Amino acid sequence: MADKSLEALVVKVVKKVIKKEIKAINQYNLPIVSTPINQELQNFTETLETEDHTQTAAEMFDDIYASNTVNFPTKEDVELDRKLREMKFKQDLRKDWILFLLRDVIVYAVTVLFIFTVSGFYLFAIINT
Repeated sequence: MADKSLEALVVKVVKKVIKKEIKAINQYNLPIVSTPINQELQNFTETLETEDHTQTAAEMFDDIYASNTVNFPTKEDVELDRKLREMKFKQDLRKDWILFLLRDVIVYAVTVLFIFTVSGFYLFAIINT
């Protein structure tokens, strides 16, 4: 199963790289000699363009070529990321405290008062009868 998916992935990547290289050749306006092989190649590129992709072909090629490079974050990016994580932590902490107060303090107190009120009413009703 993994071999089939790997094979399909390799075929996709090869098709996309070939398509990008063909576009790069066409970009330089090189003369193309019309031969039966060229016609087959043109049909091949048209089928690549008509296939249903989750990404556009340009995005896939960019992903293929950009995957060899690693972008290291700058100091400013690291600092902003740290500040963002701190803000998210504080926001989550506030949310947790608000939920604690609502759920555990207020609801518990109201429930206890309700139980005492109902039990007091029934106790008063029993004593008066």
